[in-house]
Amino acid sequence: MSRRPILLALLAIALGAQHVPAQGPGPRSRDAWPGGGRSALDLTDAQWRKVLAGVGRPESGLGYSSEEMAFYGRDRALMRTVANLFGDVRAVARFSGAKAEQLLAAAPRPAALVEQAFLLTDIASGRNLPLPDPASWGVEWIPAGAAPVDALMPILSYSLPGTGGPSGSAATGSIAASDWEQWYRLPEPVQRLVARLFVGAAEATPWIAAAYDRPFLERAVWGEEDMRAAGGASPAYGPLAWIREAYAFATAPWVEERLGQLATRRADALAAIESVDRDYLAFGSAILFAHVQRALDEYLAQPPRAATPSASFTGCAFDTDLGRIRILGPGPDEVREPAFLTLDLGGDDVYRGRHAVPAGLDRPVALLIDLAGDDTYDGGRLPAAMACGLFGVGAIFDLQGDDRYRVRESGLGAGWFGVGLLVDYRGDDRYVVDQRWGQGSAHVGVGLLADLEGDDEYICGYESQGLGSTLGAGVLVDASGNDRYIARDDGNISELYNGQSVSMAQGCGYGRRADLGDGHSLAGGFGVLVDGAGDDRYHATAWSQGAGYWWGVGILEDLGGNDTYRNGKYSLGAAAHFAIGCQVDLSGDDLYNVGNPQAVNQYQGHARDGSIGISIDGDGDDQYLLRSHCGGSGDLGSIGFFWDRRGADTYHIDYAPPEEPGGWNDTPPLGTTTRYGPFRSFRDDLATYGIFLDSGGADRYLWPEGPARNGRTWRSRRGDRLWGWGRDAAWY
Repeated sequence: MSRRPILLALLAIALGAQHVPAQGPGPRSRDAWPGGGRSALDLTDAQWRKVLAGVGRPESGLGYSSEEMAFYGRDRALMRTVANLFGDVRAVARFSGAKAEQLLAAAPRPAALVEQAFLLTDIASGRNLPLPDPASWGVEWIPAGAAPVDALMPILSYSLPGTGGPSGSAATGSIAASDWEQWYRLPEPVQRLVARLFVGAAEATPWIAAAYDRPFLERAVWGEEDMRAAGGASPAYGPLAWIREAYAFATAPWVEERLGQLATRRADALAAIESVDRDYLAFGSAILFAHVQRALDEYLAQPPRAATPSASFTGCAFDTDLGRIRILGPGPDEVREPAFLTLDLGGDDVYRGRHAVPAGLDRPVALLIDLAGDDTYDGGRLPAAMACGLFGVGAIFDLQGDDRYRVRESGLGAGWFGVGLLVDYRGDDRYVVDQRWGQGSAHVGVGLLADLEGDDEYICGYESQGLGSTLGAGVLVDASGNDRYIARDDGNISELYNGQSVSMAQGCGYGRRADLGDGHSLAGGFGVLVDGAGDDRYHATAWSQGAGYWWGVGILEDLGGNDTYRNGKYSLGAAAHFAIGCQVDLSGDDLYNVGNPQAVNQYQGHARDGSIGISIDGDGDDQYLLRSHCGGSGDLGSIGFFWDRRGADTYHIDYAPPEEPGGWNDTPPLGTTTRYGPFRSFRDDLATYGIFLDSGGADRYLWPEGPARNGRTWRSRRGDRLWGWGRDAAWY
């Protein structure tokens, strides 16, 4: 199959034509709407003045100062990029839209994609790093004029600085005679691809390794007793033992409990969170993926015939100082043994077990690249499998085919103190995380999943599909296609949420709340889901679809298509406990919770306890189901903001005032706030805002007893610092 359609699609995205047409009958294009681009949802100064006047603040902005937010606590690892967003509600939506477009444009360029993710976490390293010169190898240890076929000997002779003398001083690799013979049978583009990938990993490894305090981590992971038994060196248990022990160490603060609350005695695991030099990690990742990008660009630019191996090629493997390199032929393969670099030339392959996971601190890079075929990636019962950056960088690139991916937990673009990246270029794919931490999930680092084309399905239990935890950016980007995003209803059942699942998925920023546990609370990061085009379906329950929790920021941006959303509490642009949630749908005739009994309250532009929740729909004839605490609802020193820019919309209102008015349940939708008695604390001094806007279209409000009507403005003042305001009027 020709690779040119892939190249054209990637070029269009990279040049800014960010919305590949949806496959099959689709919505009206965003370009059919005058002024329909994402920047049209940046409210003008004139529009914003009307909002400020409506809530009684005509001479000031709308947000919370750093001094006001400081009342909420001293949580460790609070990032500047998170803290800065609380000052201005309008800036949150601008920031969300800009990042969505930047991530979508960067999706086919792994170096740029990882850079954008690190920028979310306040890390800027290796920015605009130039791609390696295509006319050279870029390193001194491969002669400048060496042909790709002759690059293998320098690769076998290479040794990492500090591990075996000066690089190239002694042969550190090995290869069997039969594998030499197979290497010579490879076409030149494949040999060049292998050499460039190795060069990239060799150049990046010292920088990635420098990100970690190796003596500290080895003592913490292996334990003092094992280290003493090994004479102070790392115990010779091998990579499988390292991954098992390192994973248990890294996850301890998020899995260990006492009486149902987070509590760990692994003080070393808490200390490790701030011991990682994320600047070095980002710089090493930028170097690695710049080389990967150059290597794949060169390969894809070749005519298919020139890159096709002969029928006599049956595969080869050889060992290097970075680990084993395995090259598989164009037929179907079943692969169980991991390698530093696995390159498959085609066929319907099956990968089982753990692949693209770093083997240790001395070998912190692991890559798997599959060039064609309908492939299966199955991690089985192993955690940390399939593109998991566990104290290093693990990445999978699949260039063609209808693929199936599955892990138990922590994979398909998961970062644990590292970078996990999965890029699928083409095909109708299925991604499954049985439990949690996948499909763009990160704790201290970056987790990324980018799918560039196809009608795809994403299924998880919980805490996936764009989850950003402490010092992390978890990002899922799907450029085009009619996609399904599902966080299962049985993923994380909680009695606190009336037996519903706490999803923490589909664009969720999530911090470690420990005031009820060991006291070591940790601020959250950025969880982002960006969908470029297509008629999509989003299904989750509580804490989903642009949700923020405990100093985290959650973003869901859908930039085209007739979409369907189903969720529960704290979803669709909602946040609680000093957090930010932002959900934006640019265009299309969308359905929000229509017919969903699980959507009870606190969603669609809702915020509670020092938070900001934003829900925006740009264009289309949309339908909404709203109950209490919805549609622009502020609760407890927070700002809830809802805006439907235009379209003939229908609002189904299912709200009945409680028998005893004045309590927490007495909070109707559409621009309202929640009343409390005096706290006699700083909370009494913070204003609360609930704002509802519909700025165009002949709208229907199915709520006979409510104040909302097409062309009407209404207010709700429930206290001196409680401002509720709604307006349905054309003013865009």
